[in-house]
Amino acid sequence: MDFTENDAPNQLVRNLEGRGFAVVTMREPGAPDATITALSAALRLGSPHIPALYRYAETKSYSASYSDIRSDTKGRHPSFSTTAGQAWHVDGLLDDIGDIKTTVLYCVRAAHRGGDTLLFNSLAAFAELREKDPAAAEALLSPKALNRRSTLPAIDVDSTGPVFSVDEAGDLITRYTDNDTCTWNYSAGPPGGLHRALGFLRTASENPRYRLAIRLASGQALIFRNDRLSHGRQAYEDTPDARRHLVRALYANAPSTSDSTGGSRREEAS
Repeated sequence: MDFTENDAPNQLVRNLEGRGFAVVTMREPGAPDATITALSAALRLGSPHIPALYRYAETKSYSASYSDIRSDTKGRHPSFSTTAGQAWHVDGLLDDIGDIKTTVLYCVRAAHRGGDTLLFNSLAAFAELREKDPAAAEALLSPKALNRRSTLPAIDVDSTGPVFSVDEAGDLITRYTDNDTCTWNYSAGPPGGLHRALGFLRTASENPRYRLAIRLASGQALIFRNDRLSHGRQAYEDTPDARRHLVRALYANAPSTSDSTGGSRREEAS
């Protein structure tokens, strides 16, 4: 979708409500922060949300409203500064499920090879699991099912909560993550349920019915509902003078326009 189209914001919101994500080509490339600000204003996202993990003294260096994601041999962030792939996760390791509703990724420069953003419709997979194996689905709703622990150096913090839940509007939301931050509590829920649930979700995440790979070009932005989709990243290769460069911003609000109801809105300090 072209952001210069007259009805672009409304089209974006409709796509986000229906599919959970949208890709938009922005106007003439400019400063990434300004470009994302224009997009977030059109979608009424409010100010960027700073994840709880980055509000500690030890992690303040990662607390920018707009985070640069590019390879850096001197960088210490286990995700931002590496070319390695990323397993399934939602943004906001310490934040409560559903607190970060929207993620925006703006592409300054694509990788030489690889680097696609991967989306997994974990809510749709959970809905299928609930029909086929209600006990396994129940285990994923347990508030003790999943512990996530930071892998950042110099800080040891974690958060325990459900993998899926229901928000204040009665809608399902996800926290499905399956990476090296996770410790699963297999005693949560009905006996054997969590083992079966994870097996189902891991298989579903490889199914094209639920999985999608998106390669952004320079000047494009991917907007997705962080409370509805899990995401990851393919490993990639850079060229020395043209490193892959994405800029990320997170928001506590769901996208909306003056013509839509959108999700609940919260004001966040940047």
